[in-house]
Amino acid sequence: MELSQSLFFIFMRSFLKLPWLHVALISITFFFSCVQPLCHNDESIALLQFKDSFVIDKFASYGPSAYPKTASWAQEKNHDCCFWDGVKCDKETVHVIALLLNSSCLHGSINSTSALFQLSQLQVLDLSDNDFNPSQIPSAVPDLSKLTYLDH
Repeated sequence: MELSQSLFFIFMRSFLKLPWLHVALISITFFFSCVQPLCHNDESIALLQFKDSFVIDKFASYGPSAYPKTASWAQEKNHDCCFWDGVKCDKETVHVIALLLNSSCLHGSINSTSALFQLSQLQVLDLSDNDFNPSQIPSAVPDLSKLTYLDH
């Protein structure tokens, strides 16, 4: 080993013994382990298209805790749909797996061409206490093959 490499390793060992560096490295490691990757772009787009297919109407929901959950989507500092109100993502795959939009003051209708059906990993869908006009459940619902819970 050359003298310059030996000096470098001695310097690095001494440098790493400094307490502030350990704290900084631990802090950086902790920060990056807590940050989740962004949701899939196609799912984020599908959610925004789904949102835009409705009108927010305070009379569309009757529950005492009703509020328009979708109103803040993509307007917040965090554009990651996994952190949007009413959206839950799988921690490992980061796919949208639950859409909990009950009592969200949504007024409109859902048809089989809705962007909702692009969420192929969706397992839970709660759209209760909204006003979807007198409409039937769309024929595309079976396309959500992983869906295990539906409340309309």
